[in-house]
Amino acid sequence: MSPIPSLLPAVAFALGMLPFAGIARAADSARPFLSHEPQRPLPTPSQRPRAEGPARFVDAARGSDANDGSEKAPWKTINHALRQIAAGDTLYLRGGSYFENVYCAVAGAPEKPIILRSFPGEVAIIDGGFPEFQNAPGKAWEPVNDGVEGEYRSTVTYRNIRDVVGLFGDSNVGLQTYWYRMDMQATNELWIPNPKKFVEPMYCGPGLWYDKQTGRIHARLAHTKLELPESVGHKLVHYQGETDPRKLPLVVAPVDSIPLRVSQAMHVRFQDLVIRGGGYITVKLNFGVDIAFDRCTIYAGTYGIWAKGAGPLKMTNCGVFGMIAPWMFRTENVSYAYSPKIYPPFIGQEAEPEIPGKGKQEKRVVRHISRLPTHAVLATEGGFEFETFYYPLNHTWDIAYCEFTDGHDGVYLSGRDIRFHHNLVDNMQDDAVYVSSPTPYVTDGLSVYQNLIRQCVAGFGAHARGGPGGKIYLYRNVVDMRRNLQFNRPTDKKPQGHIFPGHLAWLVHNPDHIISMEHIYLYQNTTLTQMGHALNSYTAGMAFHFDPEAERRVFNNLHVFVGGGKQYPKAWGFQRDAANLVMDGNLHWHSDPDVKIPANYYESSRTHPLSESNKVRYAAGWDAHSVIGDPKFVAFSTNLADRVDLRLRPDSPAVKAGVTLPQEWPDPLRPEGATRPDIGAIPLGGEPLKVGIDGRTEAGSAR
Repeated sequence: MSPIPSLLPAVAFALGMLPFAGIARAADSARPFLSHEPQRPLPTPSQRPRAEGPARFVDAARGSDANDGSEKAPWKTINHALRQIAAGDTLYLRGGSYFENVYCAVAGAPEKPIILRSFPGEVAIIDGGFPEFQNAPGKAWEPVNDGVEGEYRSTVTYRNIRDVVGLFGDSNVGLQTYWYRMDMQATNELWIPNPKKFVEPMYCGPGLWYDKQTGRIHARLAHTKLELPESVGHKLVHYQGETDPRKLPLVVAPVDSIPLRVSQAMHVRFQDLVIRGGGYITVKLNFGVDIAFDRCTIYAGTYGIWAKGAGPLKMTNCGVFGMIAPWMFRTENVSYAYSPKIYPPFIGQEAEPEIPGKGKQEKRVVRHISRLPTHAVLATEGGFEFETFYYPLNHTWDIAYCEFTDGHDGVYLSGRDIRFHHNLVDNMQDDAVYVSSPTPYVTDGLSVYQNLIRQCVAGFGAHARGGPGGKIYLYRNVVDMRRNLQFNRPTDKKPQGHIFPGHLAWLVHNPDHIISMEHIYLYQNTTLTQMGHALNSYTAGMAFHFDPEAERRVFNNLHVFVGGGKQYPKAWGFQRDAANLVMDGNLHWHSDPDVKIPANYYESSRTHPLSESNKVRYAAGWDAHSVIGDPKFVAFSTNLADRVDLRLRPDSPAVKAGVTLPQEWPDPLRPEGATRPDIGAIPLGGEPLKVGIDGRTEAGSAR
């Protein structure tokens, strides 16, 4: 879409202040919010000193594109400024909102990069939303005469925009995008199956609906009221804020709004910026060369970052935050059909099941409830050989001390020489980190290490159509699944819904028809997961769902089972008659003191036919040196809301109990000499794992 005109900054309205009074206080946590307390607040203004070299300036409120771009005569729009600057320039954005879709194809030089950043002490927001819904909401909305209570529509028509995506402008908490008006208008909040409608109309939180026939955008910000029985032990967070959109700012963006598009830009640094108002994509990287994001905050649309053929890329101390609001369940945000065979998107009709099972399959009606709120916060893809500017893959990435949160899925990592470490991946309704490539033959040299992954269905996920030949290393991570997920909404027959901690550390989708996979090495991780999921819990799922031709190595992982089935998991379910699979040096412990440690626990693994067949690769056989029992953490509690300290005590059975790993496997905490490694992510005497922006989150901490 064409750039949205730059108007007066909405940040002043969002702060409840007069224009430009106190922009430096953009993250004032003491101020009450009209909508809801932020999940991920705006950052505090950076005091980063000015850079050396030529300086140019943009000011959305006071500038003019007829000016010379000096500090006293700044430009008005970023897009105009990018056509004027050269290698070595720093472009300072004065505080406020820039309602633009910024197109960045500038070329710096290795020794003279171009820098785009907020002015020291101020917060600049690149916003792809329609400005009127933030700057003048009182004039932007009107009640709907034929609507339900609390339903409003835009006073202006917006034709030919396909759909909209939105956030609360004051708190950056996500809004639903409803596929059907009947769901936005509903008073029912239960999931009630109906064979003619899939489910009864269902309200699932404040949201938007775009009328394709009239071009009007509808909004309803009604309070949520769903309650769970006390016996569930999980209290829902409700929306109880302002219900009149005329009284608060909303970020409303068309689907094709891309606030920042990096298209073959070279040697560019983005610093201290807030980027929001994305539709399908907020930041799109297409063949960016030597790009760096430092202390940038990205509020995702359907996707936060979408990268193709980009690299080198560096991200440090950044936040990429999705739209999944506290009152949302996975139920309404999941895709109910993946193929056109059964997916009539807007017209309810009968359709065949996607994968016929055994026995007679009845036709059914399927429909989405709300699918545009964040699917993944970071997505990657390979290139195509017929493209004019063809580079086949993302490469040479280093993403460190960042936070990726509040999506259906988390981050999709694919490419060559990708390093993802010391990051927080949190609050995902499905899988946290995907490591399989969406394009075959693309991923190799992927290292995911020393991250904290929590509150998700599976820590690592794959789709089993990458490879072959590439190598993926997953090590020294903490996968903490103790906190509950709002998985399935309550129904009229099941008022407790489905509230549970995550399943596994590793999960492959469609494991019954794997096409191919990369070689995957999972070692020195600590996992806190449930026991008893149908797809198996042995080694927290890490050994399962593999391509028989690809190497799978599972060594020195510390697996704690914090709930679920009242037994230790068994080594079953491999469902293959051939494998290149080896596992050893792992520790299993069920934290429930009433669950007794079985005698000869590892016998079924050690004598498994696949263990015998793999002795040609690993003579000792599966689990020859594995350990069972309490790992004796420095501090541990079965109360899932408590902080735990996952460091080892000197008397831990995990100390020096691991097996020596090949030198070519990367490991920053490898013991010196011939000393056997400790089992788990944090060795004896090691520091607690600290991740996220400035390392502000410690593994095991209670929220």
